Amino acid sequence: MKGQKILKVTSILMIIGGVIAVVVGVLAILGISALAALSGSTEGIGLLYASSILVTVASVIQFIAGIKGIGACSDSQKAASCIKWGVVVGVLAIISMIIGLVGGGSFSITNLVLNLLLPGLYVYGAVQVKNSITA
Repeated sequence: MKGQKILKVTSILMIIGGVIAVVVGVLAILGISALAALSGSTEGIGLLYASSILVTVASVIQFIAGIKGIGACSDSQKAASCIKWGVVVGVLAIISMIIGLVGGGSFSITNLVLNLLLPGLYVYGAVQVKNSITA
């Protein structure tokens, strides 16, 4: 089936990245809480909490998308839902970059391309798998 290998590889990478990001996101939330407790003030940490929670939610969604992608490798009818999951992961990556810019970070086109590369290849593989049966 055309696109099956791309979808499988990107799905595995999304699963691995999702698990690592969940752990890091939870540690970040705990670290922010410890920072607030040690400083005695919660002023100005709302954006840190928002970005950490967004990373954690996005990584769970990325993990789910990876699992669905593995299932769609052999069933082209499941590939349509993978396209939606991949778009959601890409949108969350863009939102994460916007929050980083609001927080004082700098924009980098390389960072944008790298953040959208995996979801883009995932969607490409899902489209190929979906179209392989209809063609």
